[in-house]
Amino acid sequence: MTVKTRGIVLGQIPMRDQDKKLVILTEDMGLIEAIGRHIGGARSKLSAAAEILAYDDLCLYSGKSGYIVDSADLLRNFYGLRTDLQKISLASYLCELTRFILPDRDNGGACLKLLLNTLWLLEQGKRSPALLKAVYELRVLCLSGFAPDLSGCLRCGAEEELTFFPLDGTLFCENCLDAMPADRPRMKLPQPVFLAMRHICEAPDEKLFSFKLTPDSENALGLVTEYFALCQTGGQFKSLDFYKSIR
Repeated sequence: MTVKTRGIVLGQIPMRDQDKKLVILTEDMGLIEAIGRHIGGARSKLSAAAEILAYDDLCLYSGKSGYIVDSADLLRNFYGLRTDLQKISLASYLCELTRFILPDRDNGGACLKLLLNTLWLLEQGKRSPALLKAVYELRVLCLSGFAPDLSGCLRCGAEEELTFFPLDGTLFCENCLDAMPADRPRMKLPQPVFLAMRHICEAPDEKLFSFKLTPDSENALGLVTEYFALCQTGGQFKSLDFYKSIR
């Protein structure tokens, strides 16, 4: 049986005989693995479409042992990211984070759209890498069922002088902090950062990136979303360490 879909290649795993196992985020099946035959060869018709960050029209053969790439037409390769070390390292982190989250049929399409939009904005320089990183981290977690509760203080509903608890994804105001153990990880949440996080979680796709922050608030937002992502996933991402090392 053959299956047609669109997807972006997030990773490659070398196999024998110049075969490679591709990790692909698809629009209707979520994250899948598919074997590309002989794509390591110089004459392979699939080599360009099998590169990481290649966005493809795919025809997959569904066999007993999984998917095999029958054909792939390259739609976009985000070449502009490959010429900038900071941008390509950030793109690698976004791919690694997405693979770790394991999008499925229910949220794969939304995650794919978010990733494509983020990569395009990054390639075109429409937003700063730091802001795109923060937006992607928080939004992809929301799409994957890890949305924080940003309605206000969990105890009294206050929306000012807030502290964020990344392990719990909850907020408490200064007057209600005694509700949480003193050793619980926490981060002060300036008002602009709180409002930006709420926007990222709740805005429709077409308005997701339509906000601006000062450099200080942008940096603060990035610290919060990164820590939240690490707490919620329990992951350690080599690509993130490299991205941070070259900033």
